[in-house]
Amino acid sequence: MSGEPLKKAQESAAESPRALRDLIGYHLKRASAWDLHNANAALEAAGVRTVPMSVLLTITEKPGISSAEICRILRMQRANIVPVLAELEARGLFLREADPDDNRIQRLFPTAKGREEAQRMLGLISAHEERMLAGLTMAERDELRRMLAIIWREDGEG
Repeated sequence: MSGEPLKKAQESAAESPRALRDLIGYHLKRASAWDLHNANAALEAAGVRTVPMSVLLTITEKPGISSAEICRILRMQRANIVPVLAELEARGLFLREADPDDNRIQRLFPTAKGREEAQRMLGLISAHEERMLAGLTMAERDELRRMLAIIWREDGEG
């Protein structure tokens, strides 16, 4: 990160109390809040927020996944996925099919419209990330992604 973006970041951080400036978690929270706000703004054109987008992208990339599996992957509470799935289903973005081995389990499959919308959402969020990370080189972006994954990965996840 160099030039004007670095200067602005340093000036903004300098306004924070020193005790907070020294905490990595403080910087993670500020970056996360900024990202979430702007990501949701970017997704307004698709009429969706980040969580439903994440669910739809998961269904699209893993056709036949169950809602329980989505919850495990995205670290969602099972009760929280119900309204998200209802919203996506009402928009015709996926279909449910009973699992052939266990009728209690519903498998989720994207529709053609769901795949198209997932690509549209991914384009919107990618453009947001490009703006957000414009001050970083590709190597810095890769390193940031690698380090953040180490932080949020739970023990035993490889």
